[in-house]
Amino acid sequence: MDIDNLDIAAAIGSGESGETETWNMSLYDQLTSLEGRINRLRYLLLHILSLIGAFVYGVIIGIVTFWLPEPIWTIVSTLLFLPIFYISYALVVKRLQDTGRGEGWITYAQIGVVLGIIYALTPLGSEIELYLGCFSSLVLLPLTITCLFFSGDPHPNAYGPDPLG
Repeated sequence: MDIDNLDIAAAIGSGESGETETWNMSLYDQLTSLEGRINRLRYLLLHILSLIGAFVYGVIIGIVTFWLPEPIWTIVSTLLFLPIFYISYALVVKRLQDTGRGEGWITYAQIGVVLGIIYALTPLGSEIELYLGCFSSLVLLPLTITCLFFSGDPHPNAYGPDPLG
């Protein structure tokens, strides 16, 4: 029977004998699942990775759809960017769950996603785009501060085991 350090650390950290609950999540699950927890560093790195991916994906979408007229292009590009919105939402949800914040904060994150989609549907260069961008940034500021600067629960919580443990 092979026992590695992760098993030993989990056994020491758990209050019940014989039960070991460890954090094990694939990259796909980290980006798409709405369950589990991620720590601050992993959140920041995955968010930067998703922004780089969104930029590359956006360039490809721009090249493929540049010939569409502006109102139709806005709708098509927003529909094609829905997976990027979902990945960002999934990362925020897991980070909020790591800090022990539940339903109210997750609803707040959903409002942020809806504002982002509405912002993406506004005409480019319009005055409403400017106002909606400023409003969205102000609304999402507390969520961003919470995800980046609040530490997670040091022990397992209702959403899963400690990602650092």
